[in-house]
Amino acid sequence: MGGAAGRGRRRDWTELPENAAESIFRRLGAIEVLENSQKVCMNWRRICKNNTQMWRAIDMRNDGDLQAMDYDLEVMCRHAVDRSRGELVDINIEHV
Repeated sequence: MGGAAGRGRRRDWTELPENAAESIFRRLGAIEVLENSQKVCMNWRRICKNNTQMWRAIDMRNDGDLQAMDYDLEVMCRHAVDRSRGELVDINIEHV
């Protein structure tokens, strides 16, 4: 698939079908979704914000230097929990 016909063509990932985008976002950690995915376009933001299934299990695991981060993990954690809309069943806030 792809081959010579697909070379040189750029893909517009923002036009992914909603269910494909949701599947990808569910595999990312909450930090990646909040800091990157939802900022790509309005459609991705809507998907990230409104899909409560994505936020039932929140992975905020972090192996970076807390002092060197450009974002506030506590605020991000609150946003993630809020997006679960009461359906949160698991959360990981481990710092290694």
